[in-house]
Amino acid sequence: MSSILLHDIGRLVTPLSQHKDDSARPLLTIERAAVWLENGAFKQVGTSADLLHSVPSNIERISAGGKMMLPGFVDCHAHPLFIGNRAHEFFLRNRGASYQEIAAAGGGIHATAERIARACEHHIVREALPRFERSLEFGVTTIEVKSGYGLTWEGELKLLHSMRELKPLLPQRMSRTFLVHVVPSSWQDRRKLFVESVIEEMIPEVAGRRMADCIDVFCEEGAFTVDESRRILRAAQDERLDVTIHANQFGHSGGALLAAELGARSADHLEYLNDDEIAALLQAEVPAVALPACVFFMGTIPYPPLRKMIDAGLRVALATDMNLGTAMTESIPFCMTAAAIYGKMSANELLWAVTLDPARILNLDAVTGSIEAGKSADFSLWNLPELETLPYFFGHAVAEEVWVAGEHVFESQAVVHRY
Repeated sequence: MSSILLHDIGRLVTPLSQHKDDSARPLLTIERAAVWLENGAFKQVGTSADLLHSVPSNIERISAGGKMMLPGFVDCHAHPLFIGNRAHEFFLRNRGASYQEIAAAGGGIHATAERIARACEHHIVREALPRFERSLEFGVTTIEVKSGYGLTWEGELKLLHSMRELKPLLPQRMSRTFLVHVVPSSWQDRRKLFVESVIEEMIPEVAGRRMADCIDVFCEEGAFTVDESRRILRAAQDERLDVTIHANQFGHSGGALLAAELGARSADHLEYLNDDEIAALLQAEVPAVALPACVFFMGTIPYPPLRKMIDAGLRVALATDMNLGTAMTESIPFCMTAAAIYGKMSANELLWAVTLDPARILNLDAVTGSIEAGKSADFSLWNLPELETLPYFFGHAVAEEVWVAGEHVFESQAVVHRY
């Protein structure tokens, strides 16, 4: 197996696993750093001066050219499997149409489900691949992939099978989630029967065939009620699957409190969150996943009260919410910029929120999320002088290089460099 010494790293910045309970979100920073990679993992982390002398001379040496090294980003909430786009709806919202009004008129998720119904798995995979490639450019080495746009079991199977086909094609690590999104159009007059079908047929099939690691429910007006969501997620827990919830995106839906009640893996969105809901999540030790690109793109809902959440002690991760309807971006750095401006998050908090904290949410923190001996060598190199400049140069912050499990999987072709 390969063994590499990557040296002349201008600055290495990472959270550390042993700091998981530290609310200050401390970072380890090493100037003129080096990392010894062996068998796809970090073997040793230190300074170039030390490792150049201590690592055996027969180990291949590669210079990082003074670039900054960060852990690979973990995008823990994304919907990259869909067909086409919904750009027309973007302009409808800009003229005042609400998300719910667009859906009621036959747009939104139902329109995407119709395209999924007409598409073959090969088509879904072909359209999805560039989204993963762009995600990689932005430093993402681990990504959660949700189903949810199929709606019917036939449509959802296409998406779950597409995940299986994509996995060997991607350099990134994939975490799979089965999303129960909304009631399909063909089941609108049989809503109760659809929920029963999810509980008695779909979830056991997903669990039995190990097609996903987690079950997600959209608990919101126009989607699923708290009682329906509770029944679905308890059925998932009975099958020993993780659960998470799309909660409180358009109001105080009860989703955040349900996440606390069930001890969910996370509560995601949380644009509407009051003190009691924050306290409930904190008491239950349920972390939050904020999706600032969605708020920016929709333009009609508030940003989550990130500063209040963090100051209360709640763990917060950031993710793209990559989807064709409400957050058409693959850029984690843009999400960091938005969270810095509208959530008043510090640079330390931002890095934790896109590395180790989301890795914990996906139960992958023993594998990735930080640059530490024994963990998978997932990292990115940036032509930037310090961490603060990553969200500062917003709009086109692209990694110079990305490595996954010790393999060099992306290199920027940019000619102009930033310092």
